Amino acid sequence: MEYDYKALGLKCGLECHQQLDTGKLFSRTPSALREDKPHFKVKRRLRPVVSELGEHDRAALEAFEKGLHYIYEGYRDTVSLVELDEEPPQDVDREALGAVLEVALMCGCNILDEMFVMRKNVIDGSNTSGFQRTMLVATGGMVNAKQKGIGIQTLVLEEDSARPMERTNENITYRLDRLGIALIELATEPTIASPEEAKEVARAIGNVFRLTGKARRGLGSIRQDLNVSIRGGARVEIKGVQELELIDEYVRREVGRQLRLLELKQELAGRGVTKTALYSEPKNITHVFKSTESKILKNSLAKGESIFGIRLEKFSGLAGFEIQPGRRVGTEFADQVKKRAGLRGIFHSDEMPNYGINEKEIIEMETELGCSKDDAFVIVAGQKEKALSALRAVCERAVQCLDGVPEETRGALEDGNTEYLRPLPGAARMYPETDLETIVADTNLLQKIRQSLPRSLEEREKLYAKWGLNEKHIDEMKLSNYAKLFEKAVMGGADAKKTAVFLLEGLVEARRELEAPAAAKQEGATARNLDAKALEEFISAINSGKVAKEIQKELIIEKCKNPGLGIDQLLARKGTQSAGKSAVSQVVAQVIERNSALIKAEGERAFSALMGDAMKELRGRASGKEISDALRKGLAKKV
Repeated sequence: MEYDYKALGLKCGLECHQQLDTGKLFSRTPSALREDKPHFKVKRRLRPVVSELGEHDRAALEAFEKGLHYIYEGYRDTVSLVELDEEPPQDVDREALGAVLEVALMCGCNILDEMFVMRKNVIDGSNTSGFQRTMLVATGGMVNAKQKGIGIQTLVLEEDSARPMERTNENITYRLDRLGIALIELATEPTIASPEEAKEVARAIGNVFRLTGKARRGLGSIRQDLNVSIRGGARVEIKGVQELELIDEYVRREVGRQLRLLELKQELAGRGVTKTALYSEPKNITHVFKSTESKILKNSLAKGESIFGIRLEKFSGLAGFEIQPGRRVGTEFADQVKKRAGLRGIFHSDEMPNYGINEKEIIEMETELGCSKDDAFVIVAGQKEKALSALRAVCERAVQCLDGVPEETRGALEDGNTEYLRPLPGAARMYPETDLETIVADTNLLQKIRQSLPRSLEEREKLYAKWGLNEKHIDEMKLSNYAKLFEKAVMGGADAKKTAVFLLEGLVEARRELEAPAAAKQEGATARNLDAKALEEFISAINSGKVAKEIQKELIIEKCKNPGLGIDQLLARKGTQSAGKSAVSQVVAQVIERNSALIKAEGERAFSALMGDAMKELRGRASGKEISDALRKGLAKKV
């Protein structure tokens, strides 16, 4: 559904987080994600600390109150003692710092004279230390999206969190290989005017990140957080949007959700509901279900759990009030129960009778809870403390409905809807990192970066077309992390087409094979062994004719397995040294001689069959063009 967003007073801002393809931000371990069995596990519990003002952050307190333990999995080669919080952080990765400064200069930001690493309280387990290290680098500047400039509030360099692998009621398991990967965070001003514009701005920011040549690729490497509010509503942060094409839908649905919550506020006001009346004490109603046929409740009772209920005055029919497609106020209650108390969910009166609960039990419940026909009720099953905590959360969420839209952080769901995650964090979550020195802006470094800023997308498109690349290669190369290397090579005399084919096809195929599940067979080969020097050596060998296209992938993989070997050594190991013009002519002559009968019958139409034979014998030792030229010449003589 579309709205008049200007009339609604839409305010929308974006926070875009881009992983960088550099080393980890505060340790010298590689930034590589793995899917094989981890080498070790540790188990911890995290606790909140007070800020410099002696205050606790409310989001940190809520996370702590869940009482969870955290299990951390790690690898010896990609997880250091820094990620385990067993030793102090090391200096900021210079390559990552250079990338964020490049973004700042491209966007015209005001770079800070001094940069301070701060600790941001995060005790949901995603950081072993209980905080995330983050550093404000610049403010101001602008991102251009379809001829409209969107102001930048902050540009930040920070470390990524550990990735969640498994959740239970007692534990969350995280993998530490992602913890510490460098992230750029760019936050815009809340001046985005429509859902479609939000998507365009996100695309423009992503393009700026990729122009640096340091942006990691793949699912999860870039994440967007949305801040959305309308007049009469409240600021809501939507975290973890990964699909660019869904950004407009998240904005659209959040606007619709806030409008529906404002309608609910009016309905409650019309019914005369007050906050005092909504606060009621939970009651133990386990005895009502001593003979229940509800499988869910029977299972809970069999585990020794109890059933508690709460009355919501004048709330009849409102738990089923839809606020997003397929999501109702009752769903919001259930989210609170899951996040804050760790229980599976709730039952409410608007969905009764259901789940095996019969009319007799409903009447008994209403009597026990003191419900009239205008009231609603909510019940939960669980251990006493968790059940009472769950119903308190439901009561608090019901009270929030009287104010309309609560300020909160919500998680992005795959269908464009959102769910409650935690309260919005406050200022009490930040304090200085005492283990790292202040970083002073280096004017010489800034001048060096300024002089080598990347060409714009439009400039790259024109230049690459001039160099003879086809449309597909232009489109892929203009945002490739190899664009700067490609431009340097071509300006140094390399053939643009050959170089583009190597970087966009041969190299990509080799990386894909190395990253596949069967890559374990590659004896520890990793694409991380390919630095700029190695790639330049390959480009030179390809352009000189030493390395044919047909064996590029094999040689790249061999190089990754043996990073110390040069091109000549790799060719010798694979038995693919260049054959030379005379050797090519000799092999072609032998192929023609062996196939005299075929040539007599087919004439020049025998070319394809002969080409296949010649390629088999000369594979990797000569280019297809060299073999083709020699074969056409020899075949013409024979015919």
